[in-house]
Amino acid sequence: MQRAGMRLTISTVLLAVLLLPSETAWGWGFPAHRRINRHAVELLPAPLGDYYRAHSSWLVALATDADQRKRYSPEEAPSHYIDFEYYGDGPYAGLPHNRRAAEERFGRENLPKWGTLPWHAVGLTEALRDAMAAGEWERVLVLSADLGHFIGDGHQPLHTTVNYDGKDSGNDGVHSLFESVMVSHFLERYQPDNPPLVPIDSLAPAIFGWLEESYGHLQALLDADSRARQGLTGEQRQALTEARFNVAVASLPAGYLDKLYAGAGQLAWDRMELAAVRLASLWQWAWVQAGRPDPPG
Repeated sequence: MQRAGMRLTISTVLLAVLLLPSETAWGWGFPAHRRINRHAVELLPAPLGDYYRAHSSWLVALATDADQRKRYSPEEAPSHYIDFEYYGDGPYAGLPHNRRAAEERFGRENLPKWGTLPWHAVGLTEALRDAMAAGEWERVLVLSADLGHFIGDGHQPLHTTVNYDGKDSGNDGVHSLFESVMVSHFLERYQPDNPPLVPIDSLAPAIFGWLEESYGHLQALLDADSRARQGLTGEQRQALTEARFNVAVASLPAGYLDKLYAGAGQLAWDRMELAAVRLASLWQWAWVQAGRPDPPG
């Protein structure tokens, strides 16, 4: 069942968020996802921006619901990533933007294994447009928050590769160390600008292009982690491999996190800011395509 097509109420979704643990696997840390959604709300111009700001608490609270769903919905996980390498050698401009065409080319059974993030994000944005056109404003908020999660994931380079946790490059454990532990530990240093929204001439090419751009930052991230690991003992490297989202920073090898931040901190902030401005641009695109309907007063 396509989640975007479900008529969920805000209260139902928020209850699910509140009843589940505060952390989960393979997404920007929860504070970062919420920060991306909040920043996007701040960037959105009136009149749509006025409506979103009036409901910003919902848009921020629901930013992590997509990760929570993975706990009870196995079909949810593939929509959070795309392993570009399985789809051939880059650049990936020739990757079909139409999902049915992609299934015909690569096999319908393979897409759920290789990741479906770009097609899911396109479908979710189109569902948001349709909800706006239909005047289903509560659903608009749910879909908008959900879209923020997937656009955020798409701007994290490790969500675009089969080497998502660094096992193929000697960077075991890098996924959570980068996107959750490092980002959460240094999040107070994140000071985003207020850039203008970006024009979106065509929805699918824009989203696919952003993901390929994210993949282009993968090696820089892995290199930063490799430099941070230099000089560590085998036992210390094993501790990084076993580290997960709720790991105590004090339990990590001394100096590792500071070195990782020195090499990859700005990359994280840049990716988060781009995620926010592009998310706001998608919200605006959906509203324009829906005919610029007046939000509720």
